[in-house]
Amino acid sequence: MTVRVELRRDAGKFGPAQGYWVRRQQVARVQGPPDPQAIAELVDHRGRTLGFGLYSPESSIVLRVLGFGGPPAKDWLEQRLASALAARSALGLGVSGETTGYREVNSEGDGIPGLVVDRFGDTRVVQCTTAPIAARLPRIVALLDQLAPLPGATIVIAPERAAAREGFSPIFEVRNGEAPRSLAWHEHSRPFCAPAPPAQKTGAYHDQRDNRARFAALLHGRGPMLDLGAHVGGFAIAAALRGTQVVAVDQSAAALEFVRQNAEANGVAERVEPVAADMFASLDDPRLAGPFAGIVFDPPKIAATRRDVGRALAALTRTLAQLQARVLAHGLLAVCSCSHHLGELELDRAMLDASGGRGWTRIGHWGAGPDHPILPGHAEGEYLRVRVYLRTA
Repeated sequence: MTVRVELRRDAGKFGPAQGYWVRRQQVARVQGPPDPQAIAELVDHRGRTLGFGLYSPESSIVLRVLGFGGPPAKDWLEQRLASALAARSALGLGVSGETTGYREVNSEGDGIPGLVVDRFGDTRVVQCTTAPIAARLPRIVALLDQLAPLPGATIVIAPERAAAREGFSPIFEVRNGEAPRSLAWHEHSRPFCAPAPPAQKTGAYHDQRDNRARFAALLHGRGPMLDLGAHVGGFAIAAALRGTQVVAVDQSAAALEFVRQNAEANGVAERVEPVAADMFASLDDPRLAGPFAGIVFDPPKIAATRRDVGRALAALTRTLAQLQARVLAHGLLAVCSCSHHLGELELDRAMLDASGGRGWTRIGHWGAGPDHPILPGHAEGEYLRVRVYLRTA
C-alpha cells in the first residue's frame, strides 16, 4: 500500500523555494501504513500531487522531499549515490592522494536526505539521522562497497538523539573489518588522525578543510595565533606549517593529545602549544593573554533551536569582547558557527555588540567546501558560517 501525505489548507505555498521538509503541523492527514521504507506522495489539500519523498512516521519532520513533480526512479538511491561519488572524483578528492579525507555524501545536497558519508583514508563512516535511511542502511552500505570499494572498515552510526527523534534504535556497527582506534587521512598532503567513532561527529570536520588553508595564508607573516576549539589541530597546524607560532586550545584532553600527534607528524611540534581550557570561560591562562595576530574561534553547536539563539548570542558576545582585546592592530579574528540558527547576521551582531561598533571590518565570509554541496532552497543545509574580521584600530 502506498503512503499519501496531505497538506493542510493553511500549510502555505510549497515548492523548492519554500524548502524540502514537511513538518507535522503542516500535515492534515497521512494515508497508508507507518512504513519508513515507503516513498510517500505529497499532495495539497485539493489532492494535487506536489512531489514524492522519504516518510518518517514518528518524526516532527514527516516528509523529506526527494523531488517535486513525478515519482523518483526505482533505482533513485543507486543513481544518487553514484552521482555523489562521481562528483567527488571530479573535484580530485581521493584520486591524487593529496586529500583522502572528505565528505562522499552530504544528505539533501546529494539528494539523499538523512545520509552523511565521510571518508578517512581507507575507512568510511556512514552516519544515519532519519528512519527512512536507517531502514535502507544494508542497501546503502552494499551500494557503497560496490560503487567505491575501500580496503578498510565501514563504520555505521546513528546517534542516540537522532534515533530518539525519528523513532528507531541507535546504531553502531562495523562492517568489512575491525573498528580502528583512530582514523587517518591526508588533508592537502598533510597527515592527520582523529579518534574513531563513537567519538565526535563522524570523526573530524572536513567542512573546514579549505578554510584552514585560507586562514593560514591570510595570517602568514603577521605574528602568533590563538586557535580556540582546536579539536585535532586543523587550523593550528595549517598556520604552523607557514611558520606561525600557535596556541591551540580545547577543553578535551583527548583532542589535545591528537593535536600533539598531528603536530609531530607534520614536523611543527615546536610551533604548536596545546592548552586545556574552556573557550567560554574566563580564558585567564597567561598563555592565552596575547596579543595575537590572529584568533580562530570555532565553538561547537551552541544554538540547536531558535529558542537557543538569545542565550548563544549572549555567550558569544561575552567571549568575543575578551578576544577582541587580544588581537593586534590589523590582526584577524575568524568567528565560526556550525549552528544553522546562528547565521551571518548574528555573528556580525555579536562582533558589533562586543566592540561597541568600533574598530573592526569584515574581510571574509566562508562556508563549507565543495564536497559539502547545499541544495538550493534547503536553508537548513547551510549550517557552517565563517566570518573573518580585521582589526582596524
